[in-house]
Amino acid sequence: MPTNASPTNSSEDRPDYADVSPTALVQVGFVFRPHGMDGELKIDPSSTDDPARFEELPFVFLGAQPHRVTRHPVASVRYQQTKRGVTVILGVEGIEDRDDAEAVAKFKVFATEEALELGEDELFAHELVGWSVVTEDDALLGTVANLMEMPAQDMFVIRTPDDEEKMIPAVEDFILAIDEEEEQVVVRPIDGLMGE
Repeated sequence: MPTNASPTNSSEDRPDYADVSPTALVQVGFVFRPHGMDGELKIDPSSTDDPARFEELPFVFLGAQPHRVTRHPVASVRYQQTKRGVTVILGVEGIEDRDDAEAVAKFKVFATEEALELGEDELFAHELVGWSVVTEDDALLGTVANLMEMPAQDMFVIRTPDDEEKMIPAVEDFILAIDEEEEQVVVRPIDGLMGE
């Protein structure tokens, strides 16, 4: 006999994961913890170059990994100055109280590349992976393996021709140019630059 009862392991018990390609997502932040009792989230925005980008996003995706995220329209964005810098206080639809917010604490915050609308001369960090790293004298140091977000400053992880990993601070003192046409990062070699 048919029944309307749902099994205990129904899809209602599982998150409604967004139908979005992981490769279309870029991390823009990290959920520290809930803020207040109304579902707001404290976001570390260090994954993006400008916390104000959150104001331009129609929605964000929350999840531990980009292939399992939930989509949330942005309801409010405000800022809080802390010892660590600016924290984004983010309100999103679908997270209405502190319990909801606790459930996504420590999740990553993603946005689509399309929604971020980079300027003509801007690139996403992940687009630099695989690019050559050369000195201003055109000596090859290696290739970009990763860009790490560190508390003090971001660091380029460079894979040398000897298959070793070295780190270079991603600051103007060291990085002279990002050559999109040649797919090269031009650096100024100084003592200790490659961790030697």
